[in-house]
Formats: sequence, structure tokens, C-alpha cells
Amino acid sequence: MKKIKQYAMALMGSTVILSGCGDFLEPKSSSEFVPKDVTSLNELLLGEAYPRNDISGFNYFLTLMDDDVTATMYQDPETGFDENVFLASYTWQPDMFSMMKEAGVISYDMYYTYYRKIKGANAIIDYIGTVTGSENDINNVMAQAYALRGFYYLNLVNIFGQPYNEDPDGLGVPLKLTSGVEKEPLARNTVRQVYDQIVKDLLEAERLYNLLPAANQWKQNYRTSLPMVETILSRTYLYMENWEEAAKYAKKVMDDTRFKLLDLNTIPTTETESGQTKRVYTNYHSYSQSTEVIFPYGNVADWAGWVEDYVTESSSTGEPRVPYFRASDDLLSIFTDDDLRKERYIVRKDFNGEQMPLAIGKLNVNSSYRPTGGTGIFGRSVRLAEAYLNYMEAEAMIAKETGDANARQEAIQALNTLRSKRFAENYAPNPEDIDNADKLVEFIHKERRRELCFESHRWYDLRRWGMPEIKHVWYSTKDTKTVYTLQAKDPQYTVPIPETAIENNINLKQNPLASKRIGETTDNNTDTGNDAGNDND
Repeated sequence: MKKIKQYAMALMGSTVILSGCGDFLEPKSSSEFVPKDVTSLNELLLGEAYPRNDISGFNYFLTLMDDDVTATMYQDPETGFDENVFLASYTWQPDMFSMMKEAGVISYDMYYTYYRKIKGANAIIDYIGTVTGSENDINNVMAQAYALRGFYYLNLVNIFGQPYNEDPDGLGVPLKLTSGVEKEPLARNTVRQVYDQIVKDLLEAERLYNLLPAANQWKQNYRTSLPMVETILSRTYLYMENWEEAAKYAKKVMDDTRFKLLDLNTIPTTETESGQTKRVYTNYHSYSQSTEVIFPYGNVADWAGWVEDYVTESSSTGEPRVPYFRASDDLLSIFTDDDLRKERYIVRKDFNGEQMPLAIGKLNVNSSYRPTGGTGIFGRSVRLAEAYLNYMEAEAMIAKETGDANARQEAIQALNTLRSKRFAENYAPNPEDIDNADKLVEFIHKERRRELCFESHRWYDLRRWGMPEIKHVWYSTKDTKTVYTLQAKDPQYTVPIPETAIENNINLKQNPLASKRIGETTDNNTDTGNDAGNDND
């Protein structure tokens, strides 16, 4: 018992979240490492299964693949940094993982990261029948393990599997449901089978949470919770186009009085320091800064590091620091001037007289406009606004498919409730161009993009909304640009399985791959579109 507690406490480190850990030992590999009580199991859960803020490898380059970011015009091949680190995913290359590895990126393998965390959740489920403890404590630990496993598989299948509404019987990902070594390498399950397991896990987590006292169903402790499970269930059903269930679970979260939509009118945009006025930005994934946060998770650098890495370094060139990427004009164009999110969700940095819109919004930034990390600071969160968006889309789709006028009104009411907190206090409800079912759905799609930009939702949404054509521009020099095109329904809307995973599992079939994407190089004065864009908002 002493040794397991020492091991678990070592995993926890100095804080409940900021800790280091190694791989969890195979269950029952040595009796001295087998948990005997639920407290030890809970500690192992934290160390081995949670997407803590010191763990990298969760969805980090997906933002580069969507249409919310575009490259800046200041690429410099003399920086000593291998541009293939970014080009691999930004240009949707079929060998992206090999390119990143050759470019020197060590922690590039999302596939491995997710399965490592699933292994931790599986170990908890495997051990639970062998530990002592109160019924409430055991149910609490089990609820967390099932919630995390369902959450991870939802991400995995939407990165490496076919979109559910495109082909539910297509290739998903292998379902690994125990922590032990399999007799035979696992083959890929279908998308439908993976989704069935996700729903099963999340419903079991919901059942277990409902057995707990209300005070234990959600706390500001960086753990999963009943409202987190309800939100992820609404997301899952939305992706499955089960509109009724998506709306039902989203409404549960909307009605939860522990969370409240954040009024952006109350969020300061400037502060005075030493007599100087400067812009400030809010971390919308922080309990302390947002009343919408249900479950914060993940490393700040996992997302921000890929869109705010800099081309030039002032220490070496004396030139201003310029990021590789910025928010796309395509994204900026869908915000009206009176939409407060345009300034609060997108960081503005002065550069050569230009206010460059950086794709690092929703995070705290320092005086150099770089995101900051630290204790209690996370890169992402499950938050209340998503529940509203899931609800309005589901109700709008019910209205579109059935003609249900009440469902249409429910969608519009949720839309107005959210937007009233995102505009000045004189917000006028019922925006234009929602006078029929198709226009309402289209408007909600744009609203989802506005609200959830840079939160890893956009790539998943593009997949389920039809996989449109996207163009990305790369500037190898200031005078030369190359346009790369992701064709409509392109195979690279499904990320390739990493080559290392294929090598280690003879039963793991690779996704269909596109040809090497070359791009069209032109003079920078030629107008081929200086931005990312699509026609499926």
C-alpha cells in the first residue's frame, strides 16, 4: 500500500494538475503496484488518464488544417527552423507524420497520446472490482474513467476515422477496452462501433454520476463531471445526427444554474500600466475568468504553439517578431463590427503599422502577445456556449427536416440568448437572413464558427458539414506564394494513421491517402487568394 501511494503521489507532483508521469504498468505486473483502495486508484486516474495542462499531444495541429488560420506573408527560410513542421499539416500532406518527425518534432503523435490516456482509463476500470472504499467514492472514480474514455474515443474517431454521417460503416479506430496486452493486434472497428462504445461509456458515466450526491456531481477541481458528460453526449449525438438526443442533453447543461453565459460587455479589453494603455485578453478556459467553464483541459502550447510560433527572432535579426500564422480573412469576414468577439477572441498585435489578427484568442497573453501558461491555466475547455450551439443546431435541423415550428422557435431563442451576451447591450434579436429553415441552419453554422474559433471544433464541423474545398497559401518568400488545395471530400479530411502505429500493428489498416500535395507556386502579385477559405459556412 505504501508503495502504490508513493507512486501515485509522485504522479501528482506539487499540484493536483501540474504533474509528470510515466506509462502505467501493465495491470497486476507486480503485486506491490496493484491498488488496494479507491484513494490510490483515484490518484492513478489523475496521473494516467487525465488531459492535464502539462501533457502535450491533444489535437495540436488540427487548427492548421481548417480555414480559420492562414499563413502570414513573412516566411523566412533563413531562420534555421524547418518549415516542414508546419507545412506537413497546413498543406494536408499524406505523409505529414513522417515530415514532422524528420523536421525534428518529437511529440507529434496524437494517436499514441490518446491511446496512452485510454490505457490509463482502462486500468481504472480493470482494477475497480479489487479495491476497497465507499460506494460513493468508487462510483465517482468509475464515472471519471468512463467519461474520459468516451471523450478520448470521440476525438480519436473524428481525427482518424471517417465522418459518421459520411460512412458509419467505414474505418474507425481500434477499440481497446482493457489495459492488458491483447493476444492479437487489434484491427480497426467501424465508425458506428466506435460511436456505439462512446455512447455506452458516456451513458454509464452519466448513470454513475447520478448516483452521487449533487454536491459531488460537479466541482471546480479540473475533473470530469455530470455536466461535462452531458455536453459531450450532446456533441456525440450531434455528430451522429440524432437531433432529439443532442438537444435533450444540451438543454440539461443550459438549464444547469451552476453555469452562466459570460457577458462580453463586462470583459475589459485594455488596462493601464505605468501610464501606458495596453490591450489585455482573457483566458476563456479558466474557472476564475469565465462562468462558462465546465471542464478545462490540455496544454496551452498544444494549440497556441502551432499558430503563434515566430518566423523572425528579434535577438538574431533585430526585426519584429512575426508569427507564421494569423486569423484568416475568411473567418474575420463573418464577424460584424458590433460583434464583441471580433476583438476579444482574436488577439491584435501591432506590426509595421498593421494590427495583425493572431489566432491565439481566448488565452491570456503577455506583453509580447504570446500565450502564458502556469498553475490552473489550460489550453481548452468544455464550456456552456457549446451546449447552446449544439442545442440550436439540433433544433434547427429538426425544424428543417420536420417543419416543426416550435423547434425552429427554440433554435432562434437559444441563438438570441447566446448572441445577446456577445454584442453591445443594445443587441437587436432575430438577425437577418434566418427567414427559412435552410438560412437558419446556415446562420447557426456561422455562429458556431464565430463562437468556437480556435477551439478544435472547426475541423470536426467541416467534416460533418460536407468536407468543402479549402485553399491554403504559403509564402516561401515575401515575393513568392504557393497555393495548396484540399479538394471537396478529399481523403485528407481523415488524418493518416501514423506510420509508427502501422509498423507496430500488422492488423492496422491505413486510411485512403491522397497523392503528395505539391501546390501551385505563383508571383505574390498574382491574385490567387491570400487566405484560407471555403464555401460551406
